[in-house]
Amino acid sequence: MMSAEHVALLAGLFAIPALLLALGHRLRRRPPFWRRVFWGAVTGHSIALLITLAAALYPPIAWADGPRPRDHAVHWTMLFGSLAGGAVAGTLRSSRGKRDGR
Repeated sequence: MMSAEHVALLAGLFAIPALLLALGHRLRRRPPFWRRVFWGAVTGHSIALLITLAAALYPPIAWADGPRPRDHAVHWTMLFGSLAGGAVAGTLRSSRGKRDGR
């Protein structure tokens, strides 16, 4: 039986990149709002991947107090990083001042 952490890790490793790959198809034809959301999600996932790698490679003696912070950093950051990156980029306004195609 898979726990929620394992599902989140697999979603962050495989489902989110596959979804971003599908959403990146014909990106130039999409409105600016969706381009910002796409690039925000890509940036958020990339930063979250670095956090996940750092947490996974950190020496085990540092996690002696308990495994919960490490488990959260390893299992959940890629999933929430891409969602947060897309949400933050979606809330930003266009630098041109025009109304973008929402």
